Amino acid sequence: GQELSGKLFLQQLAMDRMVIATPFADAPRSFYYNQKINCLRASGAVAIGGQSFAFESDSAFCVLDWGRGAWTYDNTWYWGSASGIAEGRLFGFNIGYGFGDTSAASENMLFVDGVAHKLTDVTFHMPDGVPDSAPWRFTSSDGRFELTFEPILDRAGVTDVGLIKFDAHQVFGRFNGRVVLDDGASLRVENLIGFAEKVHNRW
Repeated sequence: GQELSGKLFLQQLAMDRMVIATPFADAPRSFYYNQKINCLRASGAVAIGGQSFAFESDSAFCVLDWGRGAWTYDNTWYWGSASGIAEGRLFGFNIGYGFGDTSAASENMLFVDGVAHKLTDVTFHMPDGVPDSAPWRFTSSDGRFELTFEPILDRAGVTDVGLIKFDAHQVFGRFNGRVVLDDGASLRVENLIGFAEKVHNRW
């Protein structure tokens, strides 16, 4: 019941980003073309009721998610992303799987000071029951992405009317752990705000 207003400006510096064209097995007419740009700097303010929240470009970051495609009727995806500062460096990541056939390439990448570092597969280890009931864990087959995730808020939405279903849990929280860059250097991640989600669509 409170008024919401605001204006945010996103600054995109010269940087790498993730772009992927994903096919679907057994569905030759289906595809998903997707681009995600991490580590965009945000500035501006948002007001809720009589309280205002300022965003400063040295401490506020976001990710742009842009996609087009022809999807299959029934699908589930896992996606996680965060952008911020790690050990004094501009850092972000994009991880995900489950949506389409990613056997040829994945969307798993680290971004450090604007440079992309490609990862192999990443697995989401979610808690049993409610998604924000306990910490999550993330691992990769090459050991380069080992993080825990402490949930803060589950942005959940469920619609189920028979043939049409939407079941989404986008959980915001804090990431902690260690990642390894392409050159073998290790980077410590501490209390990095981001999100992880599981979404099931049938439409």
